[in-house]
Amino acid sequence: MFTYPKVLRKKDFKKIEKYSCDEQLKDAYLKYLTNYSFTEFVKYCEENEGVDLEKLLFKFTDLQLEKFEPNSLIWISHVLVNFLIYFDVNLDYGEYYDAYASALQFTVLSLSMIMIVEKLSFEDVPLPEHSKSCFKKLFDKRPDFRFNLNKDCELAYKSFNNDFGFSSDEFYLKIKEHFDSQGY
Repeated sequence: MFTYPKVLRKKDFKKIEKYSCDEQLKDAYLKYLTNYSFTEFVKYCEENEGVDLEKLLFKFTDLQLEKFEPNSLIWISHVLVNFLIYFDVNLDYGEYYDAYASALQFTVLSLSMIMIVEKLSFEDVPLPEHSKSCFKKLFDKRPDFRFNLNKDCELAYKSFNNDFGFSSDEFYLKIKEHFDSQGY
């Protein structure tokens, strides 16, 4: 459905390399934001000089959604990408619960999209590979991470205020099955 992170071409790397801006911005772009415009990101950062980089990353990704019609397929695709970006940024900045919440929200929306696009029942939809990867990264980095899976799944599900064609309990059971199989 989409690629995250987007793989850049050689000419993209050369453009970034030649651009005169803070190396920290270049590194942050290459690590998290390759799905978005490099020059827009740098311009946004320059306009918001003095703001914490972590906050800039979140605000910039949120602003990207304003370019699209809410609830359109392209908008939803960008929401999915943003959840993966939020996961990575939060994980790197030590905000483990926020990373976990982003992965759960990504999973709710992704499962729903797969059901709609592939016309599958909830029972037939596999857990997205990106979700599995996020959970693995989290628990590899913090094997002692504490969570309340039932409550957290319910919060992730309810955060969208939408009927996805499956319940928060069904979502919880799908995630629990995966967590149990992985020993989380």
